[in-house]
Amino acid sequence: MTYAFTFDASACSGCKACQIACKDKNNLPTGVLWRRVFEVSGGSWTNIAAEDASPGVWQTDVFAYNLSIACNHCVHPKCAGVCPTDAYIVRPDGVVYIDESKCMGCGYCAWACPYAVPQYNPDLRQMSKCNFCFDNLDAGLPPACVAACPMRVLDFVEVDEGQKIETTSGLPPSLVIGLSSFANVYKPLWNTPASEHPFPLPAFSRTQPHLAIKPHAGMLNGLAKVISNREETQTQRTRSSQRKIFENLDEAPLVAFTLLTQMSAGMTVASLFFQPFDTASPVRAGSSTFNLLTIGVLLGLGGLISFLHLGAKKNAWRALMHLKKSWLSREILMAGLFGVSWLVSCAEHWFLNADYWLLVTAPLGIGLVYSMTRVYRLRAAQNWDSWRTDAAFFLSASSLGLTGVAFGTGMAPVVIPLLAALAAEAGLLLTGPHRFEKTVNRLRLGLILAAMAAALIPFFAPNQAAGWFMLLIFLLVAAQEILGRWMFYEMRQPTL
Repeated sequence: MTYAFTFDASACSGCKACQIACKDKNNLPTGVLWRRVFEVSGGSWTNIAAEDASPGVWQTDVFAYNLSIACNHCVHPKCAGVCPTDAYIVRPDGVVYIDESKCMGCGYCAWACPYAVPQYNPDLRQMSKCNFCFDNLDAGLPPACVAACPMRVLDFVEVDEGQKIETTSGLPPSLVIGLSSFANVYKPLWNTPASEHPFPLPAFSRTQPHLAIKPHAGMLNGLAKVISNREETQTQRTRSSQRKIFENLDEAPLVAFTLLTQMSAGMTVASLFFQPFDTASPVRAGSSTFNLLTIGVLLGLGGLISFLHLGAKKNAWRALMHLKKSWLSREILMAGLFGVSWLVSCAEHWFLNADYWLLVTAPLGIGLVYSMTRVYRLRAAQNWDSWRTDAAFFLSASSLGLTGVAFGTGMAPVVIPLLAALAAEAGLLLTGPHRFEKTVNRLRLGLILAAMAAALIPFFAPNQAAGWFMLLIFLLVAAQEILGRWMFYEMRQPTL
């Protein structure tokens, strides 16, 4: 037996008593709402003019309804699956809640949830969400939101193992409707394709939310709908291209972490092709030493900066606790393996004067970049769930890695692959969606073209100026990568 919320959209007045009761019981700070009441509206007025040019008759199909949503305690909770610390607990009765002793506040669950339910609590510095008031359930009481609803439109029921409604739980016997009538008027969303879920619920979710809705007529009319109180229902750590760019720096550590680690992986792979395995020559040995030290500094710095993104850093040690399902756990594991392999490469280089272990380190670097792409391929983040994410990450690793290696080998050996990588990035930018910050995209394209032009200049400039041009190329490439990665995070829009 599991629990499910029920909601009668046809009778909700939008008073938000449920929202306030939830906030009060759980002592939630400003900006955190475990239960949100969405105000949906649509329709228009149309004037049907008479033949005699009289004012005519106005007809309207305007409508409005409310939808009260908290955590749906899904059959397949995506939040629990992606959490790297395995902080989500699924009780036998289907209630999904967060174990605060395990959460490190990374916010990954909020990205993965199609209903934007998990929210960052700045007071606790951890993620938080509706827990179905399981303390009330254990005491034989209804959840606070259900108890507070004056219209009795919000309730909860028990669902059997076959995902069929077993009995109503929240209302007194005098108000409980018959189960046959309930099945006729309420739509159990856990047994309904997501494409048929009412607006504003996402049409792509496969989590089977434990929510049954009695539809409002406006949900079924097929007309365009909008959320009227979008600003009120915005959740913590939400990215939107509508907001002023760079206004919020929450994702800055991730911008730095992804670019630094991808550059380290790219330099490792590039070193296989542009430096010899035998470092007997002092010049070649110096180039190899520079590359190895740079790779280590980039990887270490990226790892340290990534900690700035965490709310509860004390629980960061638990990040490998969910390797079975969480790609974030796997990414962290790959970063660790890559780092260990780098140490072995350093030992081989300094004690054996060879770099053959790079044949092991380079594939681990590729695996690290791949695992990073999988972290962001989330159905709930539709602007990320595309092959473009994979292409962008690997091209960033290539461009940054080649420019890094060029400081040790010179520009001549890497110029052709670097131009190819930059051209591919320009093509990816030109063929991508342009609805996000066109000005920034134009600036980034200009930086790419400038870097491509600068890469050719050392062939015509005096030798003493070549180093300065390599620095210029690196700065141009780094600047466009930072802009691109920042816009990548800005592209994620909330599904609800």
